[in-house]
Amino acid sequence: MSKSFYLITFFTFLFVTQLIKAQNVSSEIDSLLQKYEQPNSPGLGIGIIKNGEIIYSKSIGYTTLEYNIKNSDSTVFSLASIAKQFTAACAWVLIKENKLSLDDDIRKYLPEIKAHSQDIKVRHLLNHTSGLSNYHSLMYLSGFDYDKEYYDNSTVLKLAAKQAKLNNIPGEKVVYANTNYTLLSIIIERISGMNLHEFAKEKLFIPLEMHNTLVRIENNTIIKNKAVGYRKTKDGFIQLPRIQTSYGAGSMGSTVKDMAVWINMLNGDNPKFIGLSHFLTTLETLPSGEKAKYARGVMVDDYKGFTTISHSGYSWGGQSQLITIPEKKLGIIIMTNLESINPTPISYEILDLFLPKTKAIKEKSSKKYIAKSKDLKSFVGQYKEVNSDMKMEILLENDTLKSKGARANKPTALEGFEKNKFHRINSESVKYDFTKNENHDLVISFGGTPFYFKKAHFIDSKTVNVNEFVGKYYSEELDVVYEFLETDEKLYLKYKNHDNIALETVQKDEFGNNDRTLYYFTRNSKNEIDKMLLSCDGSISEIEFIKQ
Repeated sequence: MSKSFYLITFFTFLFVTQLIKAQNVSSEIDSLLQKYEQPNSPGLGIGIIKNGEIIYSKSIGYTTLEYNIKNSDSTVFSLASIAKQFTAACAWVLIKENKLSLDDDIRKYLPEIKAHSQDIKVRHLLNHTSGLSNYHSLMYLSGFDYDKEYYDNSTVLKLAAKQAKLNNIPGEKVVYANTNYTLLSIIIERISGMNLHEFAKEKLFIPLEMHNTLVRIENNTIIKNKAVGYRKTKDGFIQLPRIQTSYGAGSMGSTVKDMAVWINMLNGDNPKFIGLSHFLTTLETLPSGEKAKYARGVMVDDYKGFTTISHSGYSWGGQSQLITIPEKKLGIIIMTNLESINPTPISYEILDLFLPKTKAIKEKSSKKYIAKSKDLKSFVGQYKEVNSDMKMEILLENDTLKSKGARANKPTALEGFEKNKFHRINSESVKYDFTKNENHDLVISFGGTPFYFKKAHFIDSKTVNVNEFVGKYYSEELDVVYEFLETDEKLYLKYKNHDNIALETVQKDEFGNNDRTLYYFTRNSKNEIDKMLLSCDGSISEIEFIKQ
């Protein structure tokens, strides 16, 4: 037989083999998604991009339950916090045009912000190291009614302008807060003279041919093929009211097809935007010498030996997840219009189907770190998140380090990969870093987002006289009164639009609401309670309340 015959036979065999492999992977993905295919239910849209092409796309559920319209790859889903990388990209455009600098003091454009001991720079907004409080948390703490009260970007600016002190030195550490990107969007608008949607459309969406992507700057905009967001209750599905017009940190919509284009840009495959991916993924070096995992609108991390670029999003009525591996030219976008569907673990399960197991095993064995017994014992103990009441316990069982959150049913085993660093055995994207730092003893990162913990000593509620803490306390910064009451030897809190919040003891003179809010009471020289310092979500530090 001729040489050409053997070549044709070989390439035919190769093609068929690849086709069978692709069909097998598609079948496995279908199986992963099958549980979300519920009758008369909202759902999701997913796209998997390989070498610049969408190799798998699926839509599940309904865009709107009122008209029985099904989701498709042209459905416009909410991007939620994935929007931040687009706001960062708009800043990149202005930097390229020499209209903005990373080292500009933000007060150059936002004179409303108070002068602090150290300047907040544009770069600090981009990587969440500004020390500014998360505006959603501030609004919640002041008794804001999301269902009835209106807010927009100017509301966020006013809240930031009232902040008495920063929660950390600018540039010191990453503390995720939506305020950063809302303020960045205001800066972009003040420099360009255009609203953020107009600017992004002209500079990004049209050149990239992302024709169904938008920034939602007002609520009455007509959006074709828009997915309505739903929350499931015991009585069925409900829609959630939208009376806010805050954007920059969220409030964007896009489709699977458009986001495939964006993922290709992140992978460095778009000649029109050379340098943008590098800008977005640039990591700052923190004073500790560590590289921040949050770059500029995206998180840069590693997973099974590969560098990943990712960001997730959560909003009322839906969640989103984007993750890509530039080295493999492989990306995943998942957007949902049902709040209870978490796309992040789905994306990692899908990645596992594509990553070569030989490299993953080799990387794992080469990185595996066997900690000394005395080191493991030094990590054991109770921990509390900084500026929060979130509790964590580190245990040692049969030479295996384990972690157990306050709400977890059982501890999760950890595996070492570097000195003082571990990850969950069942999830390599969740990492634990016990490297000593004067401000924290443990950092837990979820796909790159850090949460800071210090060792703690939790006390028994039976040893506390809650009557000491009863009374009214006023905060000038939040302009709100908190009233603490005692019922059946238990402390409760009430304030504007919130009643009967049950509190639990944390450490001495500390209480928490089991939702990352900490109430720390201080004493005067007579050992009497005189103040309460309020912290929340890890991003708000000790807002002062004076006892009335």
